[in-house]
Amino acid sequence: DAKYNIKYSEFVEGSRTGTAKEMMVDLIVGADGANSRVAKAMDAGEYNFAIAFQERIKISDEKLKFYEEMAEMYVGDDVSPDFYGWVFPKYDHVGVGTGTVVNRPAIKQYQKAIRDRAGDKIAG
Repeated sequence: DAKYNIKYSEFVEGSRTGTAKEMMVDLIVGADGANSRVAKAMDAGEYNFAIAFQERIKISDEKLKFYEEMAEMYVGDDVSPDFYGWVFPKYDHVGVGTGTVVNRPAIKQYQKAIRDRAGDKIAG
């Protein structure tokens, strides 16, 4: 038996207004972040969530070559007590970040630690 009644608007190309529709579903995936509007709308109640922080850091083309075929993950209580830190290459910069569930107020401290650990490789 379907548990949730989803209400949405169906849009046709070229139209500025949608037609109201409904659909019964068994499962809802709310992939809209820590302050999920989906979770609130379906009255999901209290739940744990992670907070993540990522910076975009522009580095030289020479330094970016180091990341052409790799990404870095860092573990340890300095970068997060329950998550990991990362350096992911992007088109013309690197994404440097971390996350946590258990100590969200310390996210800036963990972010500083990941920057310190990556060191000169991400110095802009």
